[in-house]
Amino acid sequence: MDSHADAKAQEFADNITAALQQGNSLDPIADFSDGAREEHVDLISVIQGLCDTLVPVEPSAEFAAHLKTQLLESEAGMAARLRKMPARLHIAAILALFAGFSLLLSRRLFGASAPQDMSEEPVATAL
Repeated sequence: MDSHADAKAQEFADNITAALQQGNSLDPIADFSDGAREEHVDLISVIQGLCDTLVPVEPSAEFAAHLKTQLLESEAGMAARLRKMPARLHIAAILALFAGFSLLLSRRLFGASAPQDMSEEPVATAL
């Protein structure tokens, strides 16, 4: 299926769905002149079945209140995630941080040599 036909099928499905949700008639939308009558009828029956099955439902007041308290009381951000990590991970992170700073400090104190200049070397080329 090419992109034009796919876009046309998507638009057809959107129009059928909107008409069913608003309670409008499907006759003006269902144009079967292009010879794909069976495909359109199947698609319309699937969309009608979905519209009949999937009805909007309002959550109970108890559920809404419980969800609201969960969302408002939950700790968000980096600090909350750090607090939930195991102690051995905290210790490993502190040791890694200490080792990194000690390496940087030792290079500064003991005068590490300046970075070496990289020079280009001739490379053999095919003739």
